[in-house]
Amino acid sequence: MISMSSNGNIKLWTAQSKIVVDTIESKGIYHVKREFILNKYREISKLFLEPYDWFVGRASKIITPPPGAEYAIWMYANPGMISNYGPGDYIIEAEVPRDNVLMLDEGKWLRILNLSYIPLDSKDEERFKNSIREYGLTHDSQAYTSNFYPALKREITRSWDRLFDDSIKLSEFRMGALWELKREWIKEISEPK
Repeated sequence: MISMSSNGNIKLWTAQSKIVVDTIESKGIYHVKREFILNKYREISKLFLEPYDWFVGRASKIITPPPGAEYAIWMYANPGMISNYGPGDYIIEAEVPRDNVLMLDEGKWLRILNLSYIPLDSKDEERFKNSIREYGLTHDSQAYTSNFYPALKREITRSWDRLFDDSIKLSEFRMGALWELKREWIKEISEPK
């Protein structure tokens, strides 16, 4: 469920490191840069960059990124969903103008992060699982990361466009993607516990 403020903005929450909070306080705005992802995820950054690059290519056609924005800032429509924050992370509550946020089904985004297929429905999901099993594979990501299954990989990546189709639901949890986080949108910053 999406919570709206009295002025029509969308309420969202995110967990961010001290450097993000410091950047917002000093510059009034925060943008995600490729180098941040490389530094954060190091050896496994390639696994994140492929889905992130795909997302940037598609999402930038829906909401144009402002200068300086390279990747999205991920936020949640429910503060209880911020379960992946680590020691030292701050919880940021913001009210973001509707035109600046792309709302998504978290279940579909997680499929993309796992290099997996987004089905149209349960029948389509079963059909694709059978295709994977016919090749002796146990997970979609095996087809995606291998050079031996180009047709399956194309089918997986084509299915990702369903991320933007609100008629297809995999979860009830909503998340938002922003190109920037502005100081004036922030309502509260909670200190790390």
